[in-house]
Amino acid sequence: MTVPIYTAKAVKDWENRWFADGNSSFGLMKQASLALCLQVIDFVNKNNIAQADIIAWCGVGNNGGDGYLTAKYLVDRLDNEHFNVQIIAPNPPKSVDAVRARLLCIGVPMRDDVGGVIRKFEKVIHLDALFGNGLDRKLDKAHQDIIHAFNAQTGTKIALDVPSGLHPDRGIPIPVCADVDMTLCVMGLKMGLFVGVAKDFVGQVVNLPLIPPDDELSAVAYLSDKPKPPTRQSTAHKGDFGTVAVVGGHRRMGGAVIMASQMAMSMGAGRVTAICHATHHSAMLTRSPNVMVADIDEMSVESLAGFDRVAFGMGLGRDVWAEMVFDKVMDRVIHHAFDRVVLDADALYFLAKNPCKLPNHVICTPHSAESARLLGVSVADVDNDKLGTLYRLHERHGGQWVIKGANTLSFDGTRVQFCPFGNAFMATAGMGDVLAGMLVGLDMNVHDVVAWHAVMGDRLADGAMFGIHAYDMADVAGEMVLGG
Repeated sequence: MTVPIYTAKAVKDWENRWFADGNSSFGLMKQASLALCLQVIDFVNKNNIAQADIIAWCGVGNNGGDGYLTAKYLVDRLDNEHFNVQIIAPNPPKSVDAVRARLLCIGVPMRDDVGGVIRKFEKVIHLDALFGNGLDRKLDKAHQDIIHAFNAQTGTKIALDVPSGLHPDRGIPIPVCADVDMTLCVMGLKMGLFVGVAKDFVGQVVNLPLIPPDDELSAVAYLSDKPKPPTRQSTAHKGDFGTVAVVGGHRRMGGAVIMASQMAMSMGAGRVTAICHATHHSAMLTRSPNVMVADIDEMSVESLAGFDRVAFGMGLGRDVWAEMVFDKVMDRVIHHAFDRVVLDADALYFLAKNPCKLPNHVICTPHSAESARLLGVSVADVDNDKLGTLYRLHERHGGQWVIKGANTLSFDGTRVQFCPFGNAFMATAGMGDVLAGMLVGLDMNVHDVVAWHAVMGDRLADGAMFGIHAYDMADVAGEMVLGG
């Protein structure tokens, strides 16, 4: 079951409705802190940490209150001979509940800066409870200096709710943020943990729901699960799994269409035809002799109607010839009811030049720069608001959308999902072509295909030191999806 993701305001309004129903705000803080304490203890046990200093960095608001109580609960539950719990509180608490929380920490060593901390052990765990879900303003220099001091510490760092200084909705530092190994997100997952540059800072994200959702709580997106492998009837034949055309491959660019075609076949398509410049036919057949080939210069609009699914644009080029091919293919895409069409790479370049309304069976797969071109905005505008970008792309062009990158977003016209899988090694030439081939080769919804792409990338990158090759994803496909 996919997990919902919320905006900061949605979570705050949810909390306020909970309190309006007669529930205690301090009671919720204690509940959150106990959950955080138990997660820290679980981390200690799973990593066989026999002794450590645990330092809670507490701010002035309710997130600081969570830090105070988490420290207190850790003192109560851990062996004090082997775990030295301390608090750093650069400033006294201001919120009513944070003041109450601090008063309960009698006996817990408390300092106002890291210089006063007494270290007993080699290992250290830092708990970031400086700022929480409510921070949406630029930090002043004094608070920036505190976060810089936190980041300069050695040891494991765990954020309580949201890394301090990270915008809870946009996922960007404002202008600096805590860089942690794990984020223990209370109440519900916040959007800012999955957009912008959040993946560089949040580490492993753990969801800690505390109260039941109410009828007014609305998710802005969902977090994808690892999808289940497809199954096949014993009596199935290739006609049951669709006919696929992969159209692209300029005379000087053959690799993209070759990788996309091979991947479509590896994902289980019944029959795949690479429609590309004849220059690449020999290479295509050498790489995958089970893929058929056709000359793109001899392609007719009518011939495309014989396919169930089409991927278009990989290695197409951007010259006059490529634009002629684009016009020809798009005429059929708009007016023929394919099961699925994927527009990638240079097809998106021409779509930006020739905008049109796409039917919902068309899936577009831009990265940030391509998204910016399609909307006529800057790349920074896209990266600062990927969710908004996703909706604007759909509003302008129709269709379904995938914005590729860390925590890839997918939108099927109704529901948005973030993909938590994938890794930095996948930032390499050909990965987008492979995804396009997967989308037409695998008969699954767009969210699950995106998740499979990232999961396979994780398997391929396991143990990698310098880089990976996108064309090796086809070998991973047989192992992970088809059980080969």
